[in-house]
This record gives sequence, C-alpha cells and structure tokens, in this order.
Amino acid sequence: MKRKMTALAMTAVMAVPLAGQVTVKAEETPKLTIFVDETWWPYEKWEGAVPEEFASRVGADIEVIRAADGNQLALMVSGGDMPDIICSNRYQYLADESVCYPLDELIDEYPQYTFEPDETYRFVNTAVDGHFYTIGCGFSPDYEYAKWDKILVEGPGFMYRQDIADELELKFETLDDLDNAFAAVKEAYPDMTTCAFNCAHKFNWLLQQMGLAGSGYVEADDGTLQWWLEQDGLLDYYKKVNEWYRNGYISAENFAYQSEDETKEVCVGGKAFANFGYDNHADNYNTAIATNGDDFTFSLVTNELSDDCKQFNTGCGGRGLYITKSCKNVEAAYKTLAYAYSDEGMKLLMWGIEGEDYTLDGDGYPVFNYDFQGDNSVLQPRGLKYWGWLVHNNIVTSIAEANSDSQTAEDRKNLSSHTVVNPVIGMIRFETDSDEANIQAKLNEMCSNQQTNIFMADSEEACEAAFNEMLDVAKQIGMEKLDEYGNASYPELKAEYEKVTESVAK
Repeated sequence: MKRKMTALAMTAVMAVPLAGQVTVKAEETPKLTIFVDETWWPYEKWEGAVPEEFASRVGADIEVIRAADGNQLALMVSGGDMPDIICSNRYQYLADESVCYPLDELIDEYPQYTFEPDETYRFVNTAVDGHFYTIGCGFSPDYEYAKWDKILVEGPGFMYRQDIADELELKFETLDDLDNAFAAVKEAYPDMTTCAFNCAHKFNWLLQQMGLAGSGYVEADDGTLQWWLEQDGLLDYYKKVNEWYRNGYISAENFAYQSEDETKEVCVGGKAFANFGYDNHADNYNTAIATNGDDFTFSLVTNELSDDCKQFNTGCGGRGLYITKSCKNVEAAYKTLAYAYSDEGMKLLMWGIEGEDYTLDGDGYPVFNYDFQGDNSVLQPRGLKYWGWLVHNNIVTSIAEANSDSQTAEDRKNLSSHTVVNPVIGMIRFETDSDEANIQAKLNEMCSNQQTNIFMADSEEACEAAFNEMLDVAKQIGMEKLDEYGNASYPELKAEYEKVTESVAK
C-alpha cells in the first residue's frame, strides 16, 4: 500500500517586540547535502521536476556533491568533516557508529516517520557491531519476486551494426557465429574496428554466456565456495578473447581506454562493427546516433547463445544512503531517507511522477510516456531515473520495463530464466584492514593488471602461461585464505538467511 509523506509545513512564529507590533518569522526549510560516491554519476545537480517534487514531499532543500575521485570519501571520513548524507557502496568506511548513525536507533527515535524495513533487509545489512546503517540498493528477497509475474534481469550485453550484418548475411545464433562474423567484417571492412569493448564491463557478456563469474565467490557443485579465479573453464574464456585480439578483431588501443565515453564515441561515430558493453547500450547509442542524423543502428543480441549461460546475482545490496555524524539536521535527513526508501519514494526517483511521467497498468506495472532507456537528453531535463539508483530495490528496476518492447527489455526478459540468485554470498564481508580485505584488494589489483597481459599475449601458449602465472601469484597473495574464510562463514549465514526469510514470508 502506498504511503504518502506530506511536505514539512511552513509554520509561523509570533513575536512581540518592545513597540507592541507583531511580526511573523517563517521557519527555514532544512538544507541537506548528499555526497554521491560515484565519479561517473550522470547528474551533478538536484534539479528537474522529479527531484524537485521529491524535495517538496520531504520538505528539504537538497544539494548534491559528486565524487571527484575515488579518494574523496576516505579523506572525508578520516578528517571527520562529512556532508549530511553519503551515498556509497563502501560500507567498510561508513557502517561504523563513530562515523554514521545506526538506522535501527533512528527508527526508535523518530517513530512519526514511516520506515519499516522487514527482518530480511535488516539482517542482510547488519554490520559487525549488530547495527544496520543503510539499506543497500539492488536487493529484494525471493518472497518479493513471487508477487510479480514479469521480472526482468539486467546484465552485460553484446551488440552489432545491423546494416553491416544484413549486407554480409551474418547471424548470431551460437557463440561460434561471433568468430564467423568477426572474420567476415575484418575482410570486408579492414579499416573499421571489428569489435570494441567497454572499459567497465569488458567481456562480461562472454563470461555470462560461458556460465562463469567474474568476481568474488562462486558456489561449487558440492556446495562449497571458491574464489572466482578457480572456476573450471576460465582459461577457455581468456583464450577466446586472446584469439580475437591476435586476429586483429580487438584493437590494442581499446585496452588503454579509461572512460566508457571513449567506446561510445567509437561506436556512435560509426567506427566499430560490434561492441561488448551493457544490455542498454544499444538502445542508448541508437538514440545518440539518431540525434547525430546518421541512419545506422545497433542490434542487441537478445537471445542467449549458449546452454551454459548463467547470470550470477550474489548481491545483498550495493550502494546505500548513510546519515553521517556531521549531519546538521538528523531529523530532516532521517525523514528524507525514510521516504526515499519507501515504495512511493523509490518509484518517484526511479520512474518519475505518476500521472505525468508514467501510469500503472491493471497489474501494477508502469507504462512510461518517455524512453526509459533514453540518453541524458531525454532524462536529464526532468531528472528522471538516475536518482532512483540511490535507493532502489530490485523489484522497482526489474518490473520497470515489463511493458516495453525495447531491445533492452527483450534481452532482460530472456535472461531471467538463466539467473542464479544467492544473496548469502554477498553477505560474506571482510572487515576493514583485515587480512582478508587486504588479500582481496591485492588480488583485484593483480588481476586487473595481469588480465591485460593474458588478453594481449602474442600466442595461445603465451596466453596460457600468463593465465597460469596469474593463478600462481593469486595463491601467493593468499587466495586460499579467502576460500577458508568464506567456507567458515557460509553455512551459518545461509541457514540463518533461510530461517529469517521463511519467517518473514509466512
């Protein structure tokens, strides 16, 4: 059921000065500053009809600061001079009673504001000190999914130029078809980049199609956990990308790209036949291509090309809102956070204003009057969609395009049946500065560097040797210690999670 929160009323305070006259002083609207710990965040200002409507409903003036770099949050926390609210996925800095206010305590302190996360959300967000400080976005338990017939799952994507595919009579029905298509395009268009890749998502689509995870823990067939580097079949993945590189389908320059915009520029500029990126990039790029007045389009491969395909969803919540100990008006910040995490607040920030930006069909799914996958020229004037990424659960995003006929929506519908959900794995968190946290950081840095050497090896033998070297170094760093830690935590967490969710679902 929807719950509306009215805006803070502007109250009048009567004062009687010495002259006997009565003057009226309006109470000031609280001002809140939100720091978004994401350098790539699409918006820099809290402006447009949607965020302004949100601010009106919570009765606060909101200012946003976008992170300038990855070090800004750590410096804020260590210096003790923080904004009122921080949005970040780096819980290890913020889930600390000396840094932020525990939400479980604020819920008791301000009962006049409706904020009732159930026991599952509390459990998966509980820190080592027993408090919970945020609700990580992007998570919903199984019993919430069960309420909806149409669930869309997002993930990486692979797209190609439809005009060239038609000209060369190319098809994409199996993974082998990529080899055939790349060879044909390389011959017909030797001066064109055969295949580009996004620097953030790299070749995650190929990992997905091969049923492989690209980070963290993976549950083995016997129910134990292993670090992702230990998966069977991972070498085949690296060999395939290396083969494409050695055949000249992938450029060396692409490995030096530091921004997603660099790949977008290549694709939108008509300089690449295909691209590995995210599932919404084809629709987004096509909007930009049309704006430029060009007549080619990208088609997204919306069907899975392998029976091994798996989309791993091991998250129990990503970035979240934290109220810092530097907050100047804790009540106003808490009221803002409580409404943002409400069903109505999430849908306002993600979908827009009901009746203006969307309506609901008879089953409760949104019908948008704008392109939900449009680029910033479509979304930014009203401040649509991206502020919803501060707080959304997985339902709000997964049902958003249930009525859409876009390529993105079609791909997400098809991917749903290939998704492996295990939020318990995401609950295995390493304490700040612990041996495990340091090992993970070293592994991530090493893999980031060594993967490029594997991809760009000058022969298949050199590729395999570089892969084996990566595994050897991972063991030296302490990968097996992460296995031990995970398997010591996993059984108890899994049993407790199942107990909590079963209790809530009754």
